[in-house]
Amino acid sequence: MKNKTIITFALILLVTGMSFAQRGNWQWGNDNVQTISGTVTDNTRPCGFLKADDGKIYRIHLGPIWYWSQNDYALALTNATIKGNVNELNGEYNVYPFTITQDGKTMNFADDNGIPKWSQGKGNGNGKCWGRGNGNGRGNGNGWGRGNCGNCTWRNK
Repeated sequence: MKNKTIITFALILLVTGMSFAQRGNWQWGNDNVQTISGTVTDNTRPCGFLKADDGKIYRIHLGPIWYWSQNDYALALTNATIKGNVNELNGEYNVYPFTITQDGKTMNFADDNGIPKWSQGKGNGNGKCWGRGNGNGRGNGNGWGRGNCGNCTWRNK
């Protein structure tokens, strides 16, 4: 019985640790703001992919679909310039866009501090999949959680 308790406790710690580790690479913010140009190779939600002019592949974290619909945004499979927070984790590049510009049209996703537009305003993150702590829409008005990009798989496109 003692061994089962220890094993159960170890599994709980492992799963909890993995959950926090995954959240660590999810970051809107302004720690490493860059402007990247290239070609969008995949616009399938919840994440798109951009092949940058320098050959690197970036996962584009697109945010909630309702924000795109509300603003009549669409990501085309063509050239784009993205300004946003960039990070690298395990050799994979991620970009959390402030703006995406395609064909002379600029789509806005975050302010200069990296705070997503959908989390601003009424103080509740709009209650649609962005909430501080767990990203399930139960926000407290001053942040956002994991959201809907956690299940992206890396695709070298």
